[in-house]
Amino acid sequence: MNFHSLRLVVFVCTTVGLLPQTPAQSGQGAGECDHAVTTAAMRDCEASRYATAQRELDSAYRNLVKHLDDEQKRKLRITQRAWLRFREADADFQASLVRSGTLAPLVRTGSLTEMTKARTEELIEELIKEALP
Repeated sequence: MNFHSLRLVVFVCTTVGLLPQTPAQSGQGAGECDHAVTTAAMRDCEASRYATAQRELDSAYRNLVKHLDDEQKRKLRITQRAWLRFREADADFQASLVRSGTLAPLVRTGSLTEMTKARTEELIEELIKEALP
């Protein structure tokens, strides 16, 4: 791996949140994810973070739907389906930046996690707007 490639990997890992995190951020215990050094361990930790983020997104979506009229629900479903396709395509692109190396699945999952967390925040903001008079 040349210097330019190494810089790209560090940039991508920093961007999608794959560098060391606190136990609260990772959803794992301090001993498990904070000191993960193998690619397999990092993948397991990131998969756990992604599962947590996906559950939170699903919850935010369900809560928002409860406060929408039929037309708004329809539009949200259309938007969410398009967003899910975008999230998958973008994660594939992010992973391709590491040239399908051993870090590619980790980068892909990290990208999915971060995008899912951001979407959850967007839906929560919409829920708050709907709840305000």
